[in-house]
This record gives sequence, structure tokens and C-alpha cells, in this order.
Amino acid sequence: MLRSLIAGIVLAFAGSRANVARTILSCTGIVVGVGALVLVVSASDFGQRFATAYSEANAGRPATLEVSVFEETITDRAAFEEDLVRAGGRDVSLYQSPVEPPAIRSGDTVVTEASFTGVDPSLGDIRRMNMLEGRWFTDADTGSLAPVMIVNEELAAAIGDLAQVQVGTDHWMDVRVIGVLESSALDSGWYSAYILRSPASEELIFGSGSSDDEEEESEAEAMYAMGVPTTYQVRIDPEDPAADDPWGEVFTERLGSASWRWGVENRESLSSYRSDYAEMTNEAIAYLSLALMGIAAVTLTTGLLGVLNVGLVTVRERRRELATYRALGASRFTLFVAVVMESVVVSLVAGIIAIAGCWAVLAVGGAVLGSFVQLPDDIPLNIPPAGVLVGLGSAALVGLLAGIIPAMRALGASVVAGLRE
Repeated sequence: MLRSLIAGIVLAFAGSRANVARTILSCTGIVVGVGALVLVVSASDFGQRFATAYSEANAGRPATLEVSVFEETITDRAAFEEDLVRAGGRDVSLYQSPVEPPAIRSGDTVVTEASFTGVDPSLGDIRRMNMLEGRWFTDADTGSLAPVMIVNEELAAAIGDLAQVQVGTDHWMDVRVIGVLESSALDSGWYSAYILRSPASEELIFGSGSSDDEEEESEAEAMYAMGVPTTYQVRIDPEDPAADDPWGEVFTERLGSASWRWGVENRESLSSYRSDYAEMTNEAIAYLSLALMGIAAVTLTTGLLGVLNVGLVTVRERRRELATYRALGASRFTLFVAVVMESVVVSLVAGIIAIAGCWAVLAVGGAVLGSFVQLPDDIPLNIPPAGVLVGLGSAALVGLLAGIIPAMRALGASVVAGLRE
């Protein structure tokens, strides 16, 4: 049986080489169908990877919640942060807009429209931070005698010299810029910066450097009066039931059970919601991919019918050749394999051509897309391994299905009638 199988494969390759025009004709429909399938798989894979990276950079890794306290004051911030962890938070970071947004300057250049956010080093575990230069905050930076800051690339370009940066409201304060971040689509302003929460930056973020209870309460009241809520970003376990609640009611209920510890009497003042959106985007991409794959499958079916038609014509034209093989001792199984494998070979050649064409299309598309959108280095637009497997697998399957009927027709033909032709 193995000998017959090998002989059939050899005859299939010989037949393909001897009938180049027919092979090219058979390839056309398969190339289009396989190419469509490969492009759909590649686009879906890229869309999911890009959506995940985009969400992680702009809204947080799965599952990230944004927790805010409105209308009431937090009198014990440390207790509040402890309860965020008790409620299920794996990583907790302040995400606070300053009471009075400061201006920023370097030399004679002053920027007044920049947005600032006070954060903790743990925000780097909650969100993907794509650094252009420098590094993200570490716990060691909290001991700095000067406020530590990271700016986005637009703000870095606007202020110029990052070694002589100052910020302030009623007076200027020296700050240390340790990194430049790729601009985010969700930056709250064209120019934005993160300020590390530390003793040196208390005045910038909260408007007060003191931490005693009376002034802390006054600070919170001032923030409420100016319409600035207390905001944190919290990443929980994706398997946590609270992660399945996009409106954050489960997490809010857990947190609100101990609100008296940090001075909030009305639980309605608490608000939380799931801020990352990669899951929703991936779901939309999945539905779109299914629709496109349906169209590609129809195209591939058309290619299958084309190969089937050419195969039937070929068998009819090669009756003398096939009868000669039988007369020389070739078994029925050998001829069956030869006819089927010839169809598979043709389809695989078409699949390889389609994959090569898709690679070229994606290379050009990636270059064009890169000129409009800054793509992360680890998310290239290319054909994933799954795309290659789908392309070659579907091509081989189409060839196999298209070759069975002509092969059965060839076996049913009379050897004597074939030799008389």
C-alpha cells in the first residue's frame, strides 16, 4: 500500500508538470479563496493584538476598574487604599487630577494647557507604559527631594530641555523628569504628564503638603468644592466575579461595606466601573471576522468547483494515459492516489501563491498604516502561524475534495476502451 501511495504521488507531480496551463487555470479560484481566508485570519489576529495593547496602554490590563468618590470627603486615605485591596484589588494606584492644574516651563518656554495626573509606581503594573525614553516610576523615586515626573512626547517636544523643568501654580518648583511616554489616544490633553505621588509632590497633587487629619479633611473638602473627585485605578483578578460586572456594582458593594472607616457615610458617593475595553473590542472583531470568513468560504467553494470541473475534464482527456498505466501494472489505488494528489498539489501550489501574495499585501499595508498610526514594536502587521496553517490546510482540503470525484470517474473507466483511443 505504501508503495502504491508513493507511486501515486510521483505520478501526480509528473502530471502537474506536464500540464502547466491546466495547473495555472485550476489555481486561479483557489488563490483568491485562500488569499481571502489568510487575510481575514491575519486581520483578525492583528486587530485582537492591537486592541489588547491599545486597551492596556490607554485604559488598563484585564481587569481594571476605575474607582471614584464624589460628593463626600475621604478622611483616611490609607484606610481607603487598604479597603481597595481587601475588596479584591491586586494592584492599586492613585489616579488623581490636581486641585489646581499647574503650569510647566523649561527656560523661557511656558506651557499652561498641560494636564497632570498624580499616580503611584503600581500604575505601571495596571497599564502598559510604552516608554520612548527613560523609564517608569519605581518605589525608590518616592524618596526624591524633588517631584518626579514623566511627560508624553508632545509635551517633551514643546518644553524642549527636560533637565531644567519647573512646575507650579503660585510659585515655581523644580521637578525631575525621568522619562518620555508615547502619546496615548486617551490623553486628557494634547500635553500630558504623570506626577509620582510622594512627600515632595503632595502640594502639587493635593494642594497641601501636610498629612494631619484636620488638613487632610480640608484638602478633601476643597477638592469636592472644586468638583475634583478622588480617583483610583484598581486591577483585580480577571476570574473575580467583579470582573464580569462592567458597571462595578459588585466591587462597589464590597468597598462600601467599610466606607465608615474612611469617612464616607453615603454609599451613593462611591462609583466604580470596568475601564478596560479589549474584551468588547475583541468580541466585535470576532463577529466581523466570522462574517468575512463566510464570504471567503464562499469564494473558496467557487475555487473548489473550478478545480473539480478542470479535474473532470482532465480525466476525460487522459483516459488513454491512465489506461496505459493500468495496463503496465499500476493498481487501482495508485491511480486513485495519482488523480487525487494531482488535485491536492495544484491546490497547495495555489495556497503558496496566495500566502506569498498576502505577505506582500500586508507588508505594504503595514507600511501605509504605520505612517498614520504609531504601531507598537511588538505588534507587527504580518501573517500569523495560524494564517499559514489555515491557508495551506484549506487549500489541501479543497484539493482533496475536488479530486475524489474525478478519481472515482477514472477508476470506473474501461482499460480496453482507454487503450483504443
